[in-house]
Amino acid sequence: MTPWEKLEILGAAASYDHSCTGTGLSPDLPITLEGRRKIPGLYLAHTSSGRKLPLLKILLTNRCRFHCAYCVNRAGASGPRAAFEPRELAEVALELLRRGLIQGVFLSAAVEGSADDTMERMLAAARLLRHRYGFSGYLHLKILPGTSPELIREAVRLASRVSANLEFARRATLKRLAPEKEKRRLVAALVQAREAALELGKRPSLTTQVIVGAGPETDYDFLRTAQNLYRQGLLSRMYFSAYLPVSSHPDLPSPKTPPPVARERRLYQADYLLRLYGFTYQELLSPGENLPLDRDPKRAWAERHPEFFPVEITRASYEELLRVPGIGPQSARRILEARSEGGLSFEGLRRLGIRLGRAAPYLLLRGRRLPQNLSLF
Repeated sequence: MTPWEKLEILGAAASYDHSCTGTGLSPDLPITLEGRRKIPGLYLAHTSSGRKLPLLKILLTNRCRFHCAYCVNRAGASGPRAAFEPRELAEVALELLRRGLIQGVFLSAAVEGSADDTMERMLAAARLLRHRYGFSGYLHLKILPGTSPELIREAVRLASRVSANLEFARRATLKRLAPEKEKRRLVAALVQAREAALELGKRPSLTTQVIVGAGPETDYDFLRTAQNLYRQGLLSRMYFSAYLPVSSHPDLPSPKTPPPVARERRLYQADYLLRLYGFTYQELLSPGENLPLDRDPKRAWAERHPEFFPVEITRASYEELLRVPGIGPQSARRILEARSEGGLSFEGLRRLGIRLGRAAPYLLLRGRRLPQNLSLF
C-alpha cells in the first residue's frame, strides 16, 4: 500500500476527532483539489481569530486494541486498516506543505500494541517534521490513553498544542462504553501535560473532546466538567462532538438516530460564556438539565433574569455589559472606551459592534429605551 493510499484510509478515519482547532461553531470544511474531489484528511479549520487554517488531520494508524463502543476504529470493527511508518507520514505532510495545501498538522492514532509504542512512533514523525524538515508551523499531537509522563513531556516539547480526550463527563459512562479507559488516568494526562509545559517554559495549550448524545450525560454535566478543568488550568478549550452512530451497541443510540448537532452548537455557545463572559455553569443550568435548543444560552439567561435589566449603558461595568445579549467582549471594551472619550450616542452604538437587534430590549441610554425597530439600524 502506498503512502497516498494510506492517506485515503487514515485521513477519513481521523474525521471523527474535533479537538484540533477551530471555534466549534464553524465546522471544519474538507479541502477539494482543483475543485474536483475532497482529499481525505485535509480540512479548512476555523481558528478563534476567524482565520482559516488548512490542516492535515491524520491518524498514524487505525489499528486499535481498544473496544470503545462508539468508535469507528474500535477492535473488531469492519473496514480497511492501515498504518504509516513515521517517515512515510512526515513525507506525506511535507509534500502537502510544499504544494501549499496545508499549513498545519493534527496527528492522532488508535492504540496499536501499547500506548507508549504507538506514541513513540507519533513522536518520531513529529521529530522528523520539526528537526529534519524544519517545519515550524502548527502541530497538534494527541496524547494516547496510557501514555507515560516522559512521552507526554516530549509531545508538549514538540507540539504547538496537545490534547487528551475525556470522551464523557461521567465515569460510569466511560467504564461502560470504553472499558479499557479510566477517567482518572485521562485527567492525569492533562495534569502531566500542563506541568511539562510549565517546566519547559511554554504556555500550556491543552484541549479535550467529549461526545454528546452517546451516553446519559446532560449539558449540566458537560459544562460542570468544563468549568472545573478551566479553573484548574488544565484546559484551553473543550470540544463537543455530536455522536454520529457507528455501532449497534445496545447502550448507544440507534444507528438511525440523527447526530444532536443543535445541542452541540448550544454547548459551544455556553462554553464561550464560561470562558469569555464570566458566567458559571450553575447560572446557565440546574442539575439534570440540557440547554434550550430554541434560543442561545445567553438570551435564555436574560429571559430568566428580568430583574437584571434594563442595563444603563452609560454606567454599566464591563461585567454587566457582557450579560447583555448582543454585546460581546470586544464591543463591551469599545463601549467603555467611547464613554471615556466623551460619551455615547444612539447613532454611534452600532458602529461599536453592538448587535442592536438583540441588545436594544435590554438597554437604556441615559434613562431612555432604545428603539427596537430594526429598520433604523
